[in-house]
Amino acid sequence: MKSCQNSCSDSGSESSEPDSKTPEKYEVATRRRMAANARERKRMQGLNTAFDRLRKVVPQWGRDKKLSKYETLQMALSYIMALNRILTDPRRHAAPHRQWLDLQFEVQPDSCLLRYDHPTGQDFVQSTLSYHFDPVHS
Repeated sequence: MKSCQNSCSDSGSESSEPDSKTPEKYEVATRRRMAANARERKRMQGLNTAFDRLRKVVPQWGRDKKLSKYETLQMALSYIMALNRILTDPRRHAAPHRQWLDLQFEVQPDSCLLRYDHPTGQDFVQSTLSYHFDPVHS
């Protein structure tokens, strides 16, 4: 039987314990963590700035509070799809003054009626943009 003296004699030395850190290693690890935290903070600030810019161009249709990130993405997708439908509508290309479209929004409880009119005053195309609030992601 082996004695504990032989096998345990160097157990207190720094080289045998893999998780013990010298002050220099601890400082390096701390600096790396601080740098990583700063990079993550900068990344999140950039992301939040991008969401704020997106909120400014996406219609909120009478909402008092700021849209969540999830709601902002939902609204941006719906808005882009509605604008795409307007641009690809064959009736739009038949108008003599198609560059003078008047976009109008009418607020409804859970949707927005998006309409653009012919410059002479006649209704040209109407499209409904629906928005469904999902409280799970807000």
